Amino acid sequence: MKTTAYYNGKVYTMREEGETVSAFVCRDGKFVYCGSDEQAKSMADECVDLEGAAVLPGFIDTHMHLYYYAENLSKLMVDHVTSMQELKDFIRKYAKSVPEGEWIYGFGFDNEFFSDTHEMPTRRDLDEACSDHPVLLARSCMHFFSANSLALQMAGIDRNFKPEVEGTVRFDADGEPNGVVSDAAGARIVALIPDKLASLEAKKNALEQAIRNLNALGLTGIHAIEGKHLNLLEYPDAYQGLAADGRLTARIYLGLNDLPNCRFTTGLGDDMVKYGFYKLFIDGNLGGRTSALLEAYSDDASAFGSTNYTQEELTERVRDAYQRNIQIGIHVIGDRAADMFVKAIETVYAEDPKPDARFRLIHLSLVNEDLIARIKKLPVMVDIQPMFIHTDLPFLEDRLGQDRCKYSNAWGRLLKEGIRMTGSSDGPGAPYDPLEGIWAAVCRTNLSGEPAGGWHPEHKISVYEAACLYTKNAAYASFEEGVKGTIEEGKLADFVVLDEDIFAIDPMTIKDVNVVKTVLGGKTVYEK
Repeated sequence: MKTTAYYNGKVYTMREEGETVSAFVCRDGKFVYCGSDEQAKSMADECVDLEGAAVLPGFIDTHMHLYYYAENLSKLMVDHVTSMQELKDFIRKYAKSVPEGEWIYGFGFDNEFFSDTHEMPTRRDLDEACSDHPVLLARSCMHFFSANSLALQMAGIDRNFKPEVEGTVRFDADGEPNGVVSDAAGARIVALIPDKLASLEAKKNALEQAIRNLNALGLTGIHAIEGKHLNLLEYPDAYQGLAADGRLTARIYLGLNDLPNCRFTTGLGDDMVKYGFYKLFIDGNLGGRTSALLEAYSDDASAFGSTNYTQEELTERVRDAYQRNIQIGIHVIGDRAADMFVKAIETVYAEDPKPDARFRLIHLSLVNEDLIARIKKLPVMVDIQPMFIHTDLPFLEDRLGQDRCKYSNAWGRLLKEGIRMTGSSDGPGAPYDPLEGIWAAVCRTNLSGEPAGGWHPEHKISVYEAACLYTKNAAYASFEEGVKGTIEEGKLADFVVLDEDIFAIDPMTIKDVNVVKTVLGGKTVYEK
């Protein structure tokens, strides 16, 4: 087995803040030495000069909808449009190239950044652009959709339609659906669209390309969250098939929206593909006012958001997974949703306080003093998405008001209270470059640098703390801190080489740093 030494670098081990070595040695997929150039070169068959470059452990995204991202490679991308008019013009032009009657399924618009309106596209907008094809456009958040009249008609969504979940279909004053749907109603329409990735091999090909794209951003690990439309056996099989073919270039920790109907437990698998956790959704999102709040939305006194479960139902689901030794991660945006999950954890953990329980609060966009005090007493970590500062900034103060915004994305406060956090993107619904995530956690502005000094700068965290989110803390989230997340002897040789040292530059420029090389298990999976 070839032994390779990397020397003349600034290698941040991430074991402790500021700890660096100049060299390390890789053999059989692991680090076998970390230290001086001389010793490293004396151990190796091959030597690679890092030329002074900064090296970090490979980045891990702890919450990404990877299959959805792979699917989107075959969709019409509308993430570039900047206005309603541009969106309509783009759909109108694209429709001319589509065979008669074929679906137009697009993804990626964000109406909050439109220059001419912040309203969601309605069926009237889409009918104006295209009325002879069924059209469905998924918003970047993946919770909201816009459909034209033909798509609504094909899905049986009319004035007499009773949504499976209240509030998932919007109606005009005259009682007709206006084309804006969310979650369950959106899934009803999606189910009608022919699946371009129907075969296992098509899924594998799309996932391989998606993961290769992510390798270019320094990602060597992904906690892949998948939805109900995927078969439990088929979904891990796609990743395992890629691994067997030697085509899997990131380590996958699987999250599924259903409890397995077989004896899966967390950790089942190997270093490339493992079953991870049971993913639940309690509420929606702040942009659509579907996140569950303890007090009404500041811009709509009648809206408190909604939940998918009663407290009793949620506690029973958490108990079921916990008793089966399955890790639990729950989507909570609003403080009422967070309160429900914390109550569920308090109940089931008190019943059976297992020595290494690691519950995961996903998002936790809004907290309060009571929640902070209770969370810090529990075996809980928080999977945050730093780029939500960029995507949500246009509406946060409208939705929450100034007082509650002091507790929105309160990462600095959570860290001070000793609450462990991990870094993720929620991609493809938000930007998924981990260097942008590190930048956002440190600077707390949008991509234009606003507001100056950062949004609620009291919640900024340090560059080291932000880098930990995507390395050592992320490894802890999957019970793998003993095998990855830091650069040290005996761990998997996953690392990333950068063109600038993120610890030595103006933090506002971290988002502009590039990945030069990504290495997984000692093998280069991306090189610029």
